[in-house]
Amino acid sequence: MDFRLNEAKKIMTDQPEINRRTFLGESLAATALSGLRVNSELQGGENQKRLQLFWGDLHNHNAVGYAKGSLERSIELAQEHLDFFAFTGHASWHDMPRMPGNRHMKWVNGFEVHSNHWPKTRQLIQDANNDEFVAFLGYEWHSSQFGDYCMIFPEDQPELFLPNHVEKLLDFAEGNQALAIPHHVGYKQGWRGANFKHFRPGASPVVEVFSEHGCTETDRSPYPMIRHSNGGRSASNMIVPQLQKGMRFGFVASSDDHLGYPGAYGEGVLGVWAEDLSSRSLMEAIRARRTYAATGDRIALEVSLNGQPMGSDVPATTDRQIDVRVQGEDAISMVELIRNGKVIERYFPEDHLDDKPILPGKVKCRLQYGWGPWADLAMGRTCFWDMTIKLDGGRFTRAIPCFQSSPFDEKLRDRLKVVSNQELRLDSNTTRVKCYAEDPTKAVVTEIEGTPDTVLTLQIRKPYEKTISARLQDLIDDNVVEFTGVFTSESYIVHRLVGQSEYSAQIRWQDQQRDANSTDWYYVRVTQNNGQLAWSSPIWVG
Repeated sequence: MDFRLNEAKKIMTDQPEINRRTFLGESLAATALSGLRVNSELQGGENQKRLQLFWGDLHNHNAVGYAKGSLERSIELAQEHLDFFAFTGHASWHDMPRMPGNRHMKWVNGFEVHSNHWPKTRQLIQDANNDEFVAFLGYEWHSSQFGDYCMIFPEDQPELFLPNHVEKLLDFAEGNQALAIPHHVGYKQGWRGANFKHFRPGASPVVEVFSEHGCTETDRSPYPMIRHSNGGRSASNMIVPQLQKGMRFGFVASSDDHLGYPGAYGEGVLGVWAEDLSSRSLMEAIRARRTYAATGDRIALEVSLNGQPMGSDVPATTDRQIDVRVQGEDAISMVELIRNGKVIERYFPEDHLDDKPILPGKVKCRLQYGWGPWADLAMGRTCFWDMTIKLDGGRFTRAIPCFQSSPFDEKLRDRLKVVSNQELRLDSNTTRVKCYAEDPTKAVVTEIEGTPDTVLTLQIRKPYEKTISARLQDLIDDNVVEFTGVFTSESYIVHRLVGQSEYSAQIRWQDQQRDANSTDWYYVRVTQNNGQLAWSSPIWVG
C-alpha cells in the first residue's frame, strides 16, 4: 500500500531565525542564509524534542600531516560554511609497506609533523569553538590489516594514542567516549579496507559510506573507488553486506579532502539531526545514529518509521509506517526505500508535479561558473570572479555555496556575502588545474521567493565587466549561458529554475511483514537529476 502526501503539504518552508554569524564589514556571512535551520517535522523520538539539521565534515586533512594548507586556514574555511568539523590529521600507519624509491617516507615524515604539532592542534581546535561553530579534536589511524579509522573526541585529548592493533585503538576510544569511524571500508582487506571482524558498535556507531575515495554502499553503487592506489571495491567488504550480517551502524560522509578544505563540494558531507549546536548534542545525535550521508548538495532528508527517527531500534511489529521528507538543491530524480538491502519502493517526483505555474512562489536557481581552457592546451590558470547577484521584485530566502578545494592557495578564499535579502556578493576563483573530479566549476544555489516578473541580475566585475538580467519567467524553460571572452575563455550559466514540487517531496509508505518477530532494516536513498545523492541511516525493526 502506497499513500503519498506530496501534493497536499507544503514542504520545509518554515522561516526559522537567521543564524547571526557576522562577517567583515558587519554584513552577514553566507551562512546567514545557508544556515537557516531546517527543523524536523516528523516525530523526533520518545521525548518528542524538536530537532534541527546541522552540516559538517568529520574527516579532512592539511599540512599538519602530509597534505596542504595550514590548520588555521582549514578552521577559517570550515567556520564560513559548516556548522561543525573535525580535523583528522594523518597520525600513523604501523603496518605500512615499504614503497619503491622510499616513497613511504612521505607518510613517515607527515606522521612526525602531526605528532610534533599535537599540542598546538589541541589549542587551535579548542579556540575554534564558539556559539555558532563546533570543532572536534581528532586524527586518522591507518592500517593495512585492520583498515583506517577517524578518531573523534568529545573533549580535549592530551594523549595521541597510536597503537599497533585495532583492539587497543577501540579500547581507547570506548575509554574516552570517542568515536572510531571506519573509513573507505570497501577496499579489499589487507589493502586498508575495513576488517569487520573487529567491528564494535559502541566505538563505531556510524560508518563512512562516502568520501572523495568513492561510495561504499555496494560494489554497484555510483561513484566507484578509482582515485587511489588501493584498488577497486571489494563486494563482500561493502556496507550493505555488513548490515545483512546483522551489524548495526549509521551512515556518514566526509570529504577526506587533502587541500585543507573541510566540506569541499562533491567530496562528501554529513547531516546530523541534533537538539542544538553543541559538542554534547552533536555527539549524542551521532551515537543515536541520527545522521545521514550526502555527496555534495545539502539535501535535507528526514526519515521516520512508526514515528522513530533514522538510526532507531524499533520494537518488533508487523505494521511499519515509513515517512520521508526531502528537500533537494536540484530537481529530485528518485527517492528509494531499501529494506534488507533490496529496493522495495520508488517515488518519482516528476510523476507528481503540480499543474499550476511554479511562480509566484519559491524556486531554486543555480549559478555555476568556471570552465575555461582544457588541460591539453597547456593554458592552466586561475580565474578570479567578482560579482553581485541582485533581485528586483523578490527576495533570497537561502543561499548555499558549492565551493570545492581547487585552486589551492594558502591565501585564496571563496566568499559569499549576504548584503541583504535582495543582494549577494560573490568573490571566488576557479581553475582546471588539479580540480577535483576534473570539475573546473563552482556554484551558488539560491532559493528565491518571487513572481514571474522578478528580475535576477548579475553585475560582473571580474574576469570581465558585464551586467546581465533575466526575468524568472524566462528561466523556467531556458537557461542563460555566457562566455567571458573568445574561445577557451571561462563561462557561466544561470540554470533553469527548479520548482518546489521538483525539489521537494513528502512521502508515506506502508510495509507489512507477516512475522512480527523478524528483524528488518530500512534506509532511504535520494538521487537528484544532477547526480548528487543522500543516504539516510538505517532504522531497525525487531
